[in-house]
Formats: sequence, structure tokens, C-alpha cells
Amino acid sequence: MTAQPQIALVTGSSGGIGAATAERLHAVGATVIGCDRTAPDSLPKWLADFRELNVTDERAVRDTVNGIRAEYGAIDVLVHAAGVLGNEPDLLTTPSSEFARVMAINATGAFSVLREVGLVMKAQGSGSMVAVASVAAKEARRAYVPYNASKAAVLNICWSLALELGPDNVSVNCVCPGPVNTAMWAQLATRAGGGDPEGDRRARQARAAQIPMGRFAEPEEVAATIAFLTDPANRYLTGLSLDVAGGARLGMGS
Repeated sequence: MTAQPQIALVTGSSGGIGAATAERLHAVGATVIGCDRTAPDSLPKWLADFRELNVTDERAVRDTVNGIRAEYGAIDVLVHAAGVLGNEPDLLTTPSSEFARVMAINATGAFSVLREVGLVMKAQGSGSMVAVASVAAKEARRAYVPYNASKAAVLNICWSLALELGPDNVSVNCVCPGPVNTAMWAQLATRAGGGDPEGDRRARQARAAQIPMGRFAEPEEVAATIAFLTDPANRYLTGLSLDVAGGARLGMGS
């Protein structure tokens, strides 16, 4: 981090990867502003500010971003971690309304947040953005198609924005986690295991066995990668989509 603390905006900061990233950025010297649909039960004392934000509300996104810029003078870092899994595992049973809901939060929400912060960073001539996508964005899967498609959209939004904002000294990257020990993956395990604790445990074990490193990631491990990408010393890195997945997309070999 620079001597002047960076102003970092983290969406989805109330839990999971977003919360871990907010804490990591604070630890390396940033002034951290959290955003989420609802505030957590208690806000950490080190958090500089918190704004309730529904990322599907385009006007609220614009007003929140511009309000933060006006109050703090800049937005040096954006980490967009807000997102949902969705409720239907199979494509043929997924209603159009559920597909639209997941896309509105994960894809259109990311588009709105990155666009508004991108305008701020373009005007100030510097900045770093990281969006949380998923390894599911990079491969065909039978389950949770709205989620997978929405995260693929996030990848393409970031790649396009990296091209557009490169001349303005703004880096735009994605991290693509595999299974992570978060509430979202607990939800997945519960569904896969039928709600039975032993079934949940077996579902987790089966998924972990498909990962070369043999385990799920911790949110803090994803946060460490995000912090690396947002360090000003690494500003020349842009347009990346880094898997943070323990080698999950490599396959287990023979």
C-alpha cells in the first residue's frame, strides 16, 4: 500500500469472501468502506464506513458510489464480491424468473457497480478493480446454470473494462474461486446431502476429493489474492482471471 491510505470499497462485505477481503485490505493499510444489502449483526470497529446497497437498484448504485467519492475524495480500490447462488440446481426445472433474478444480482449488478466506479477511476486517472467470479464461469456444468452464466458474464465485463480503462491507469481483474468455506458452499452441501448432516459431510468430502489440494479454500486465501491484485505495485496486472481453487480445474490425473 502507499503512504496515503487507499480508499477501498468492498461490496458483499457482510460475509464470506467480501468480509475476509475487507479485513485483509484494512490490515494492509486501506480505509475500507463496506457495502451489502443488509448490515451484519455487528460492524467491525476498523471498518471506516458501511452503506446498505441493493446492487440491482441502478440509481442506488450510482448515488452510493458518487456519495463515497464526494465524502472520501477518491475510490482507489473496488472489490465486487456481492452475489447469490440461486435456488434451482437443474436447468430444465429453472423458471425464467429465477434465471432473471440471479442474472440481475450477479451480472447486471456487477455491470452497474463496475461501470459507476469505473467512471470515478477514469476521472481520477488511477484505480484497481477486482470482481469475484467463479471457476464455474469457465467450464460446462449441469447444475446451477443461472449462477454459472452470471459469473461468465462477470468475466467478460471485466475483460472489456480492462481494455477500456487500461489507458487511464486502471486495472481490472477477476478472481475465480472454487469451493470455499462460506455460507454459499454450506448451502450447496446441504442441498447435495439432502439436509442430513451426514449427507452434507459426504457431499463436502466428495467435492473436496475432486480438488488436487484435497480441501476447500478459506475465504482468507481468496482475500489474499485480491489484496495482491489491488496493491499499487501490481497495477500492471490487468485483464486477468485468476483461479483460486486448489487446482480444481486441472483434473485429478490418472
